[in-house]
Amino acid sequence: MTARARTGCQPCRTRHLKCDQNTPKCGRCVASNRECTKGYPYRVYKSKFAEDQRWLKTTSDLTFIDETEGLSNSYESGSESDAPFAPSEGRPSVSAGSTSSSHVPRSTGSPSLTSIRLILDSDAVQTPRSQGNSSSLGALNPSVVGTPGHHSNPSKTPIFPHDIFAQLPSPNPSTGKAVAEEDALILAFDEFQNTIAPPPPSIYLDTPVWPLTDPSEAVLLRHFVQNLATWLDLCDPMQHFQVEVPRRAGICPILLNAIFALSARHLSHIGNYDSFASNRYHDECLKYLIPMLNNTATISDETLFAATIILRVLEEIDLPDSDLQGHMLGIQVFVGARDPYAIRGGLSEAAYWVGLRQEIYVATVKQKSVKINLDQCLVDRSVEPASDFEWANRAVVHYADVLNCCFGPEGVAFSRWMELKEYSEKWQEMKPSSFTPIFYRDADTRKGEVFPEIWYSHACHIIGVQHHKLGQILLAIFDPKIPRVGGSRSTAIKAMEEQIKADLRELCGIGLYNRWTPPGIFTASMGIAICGDRFNVRADQEALLDVLVKTEHDHARRTTAVQNQMKEAWGWMSED
Repeated sequence: MTARARTGCQPCRTRHLKCDQNTPKCGRCVASNRECTKGYPYRVYKSKFAEDQRWLKTTSDLTFIDETEGLSNSYESGSESDAPFAPSEGRPSVSAGSTSSSHVPRSTGSPSLTSIRLILDSDAVQTPRSQGNSSSLGALNPSVVGTPGHHSNPSKTPIFPHDIFAQLPSPNPSTGKAVAEEDALILAFDEFQNTIAPPPPSIYLDTPVWPLTDPSEAVLLRHFVQNLATWLDLCDPMQHFQVEVPRRAGICPILLNAIFALSARHLSHIGNYDSFASNRYHDECLKYLIPMLNNTATISDETLFAATIILRVLEEIDLPDSDLQGHMLGIQVFVGARDPYAIRGGLSEAAYWVGLRQEIYVATVKQKSVKINLDQCLVDRSVEPASDFEWANRAVVHYADVLNCCFGPEGVAFSRWMELKEYSEKWQEMKPSSFTPIFYRDADTRKGEVFPEIWYSHACHIIGVQHHKLGQILLAIFDPKIPRVGGSRSTAIKAMEEQIKADLRELCGIGLYNRWTPPGIFTASMGIAICGDRFNVRADQEALLDVLVKTEHDHARRTTAVQNQMKEAWGWMSED
């Protein structure tokens, strides 16, 4: 038997991967041919400092020196007297406890006029030029992708097309007091320094990689387009993940590696495919994606947003029973960094809705509130006439609101619960007739059937109705009107139990009889995780367990943790 370490290796931790903990070298490091070092036997947790926390005082002559790459290069280009940020001729020092001011005093420590002009006119601030195509998809060309703060082949065009000196203050003829040219340049330079950010690294190729020359990679791409992208385009009439994402992947190696990683992992679970292939593509993708999350320019790129969404699906397949949610945090970073009014339309909006459904999945299984911003301008909570896709998204947002009400830190407020209950009833009443199933048949209990057979014509109808029913289930469970004591309590509890059991049966019936839309059975598994423990008839329990097993076996969405929870709640563990 292979010896196992007490903790995963550090390379796997850094890449947010699950380590098999084999020693002396784990499987992922063997597959990626990298050094396997033992991880730290502890975790670092963020917490608030105590009110009586004692702090060390800094010295009064503390000075901050800007050492970004472009400015550091200029140290060597100028003479000692003109060095713009040399200690002997630096910018005005920032001392501890000093306050900012709009006026910069002139002193012997201020940068000279020549120094400032040298910086403002230097090549330190440039825009990157697109590079040539990459010869390999397995390894991204650093000259193409670059790294934050590094410009591989900058052009000579400054990022400010206007003349910054044209904005200098002019003398005031009425008072006779003129702002000195040196002071004006210092103010302009300070404004320049405070607003400038490193230009985003180029993540795109000049020409697409098509046609692919590796047949195995072509199979992975086709598997994503034909089978996995449909999981993401449920409520998107433009099918961005099936149409637009593959097109962009041809010029974005990060996105293409994310697609390859997801397809390889899915095929390894449902078929006979190399189980280490996904690790290689995943590692190559993260090597460039993770550093970019710290760059304010790249985290607004919707192509990288889509790549993070795809990696989150891979994470759901790989680590369903783990607390690791690295890519979910990445999605929250992308959503939080975008202007709420700039996210509407195109791939950004499509990625937002997928990210919200992914967050809802995590929140449901772990019984917590939703962390993604629900105040985007594209979020619609009305019941006005709209397309079927918008009605489905309204149901998704409503369920997210219900999760926040039920599992939020403030607890269930009666007024908020009433608002959500009224909206649920309005959605049910005002929804388009197209949300009525095209076929319905009650379960035949004589044949041992537990769930009704329900057919729908489009995936958005399935997702909309299922999320609405999930919201109904939670609102019934957390109903504040249920008496806490007294003879009427048992009657109210019994009525509530019957309602949520009927909703869950329909939820599972929709998932089982619309297998052409796999997320339907995923959503049914979410419902089982919420209230499957309330079924006490063996036949019902076996049917619910079968839904969980089918979800894992047929679609690689592991439900082992939920299965064990249900078995324990039903008393099966004691029988075993």
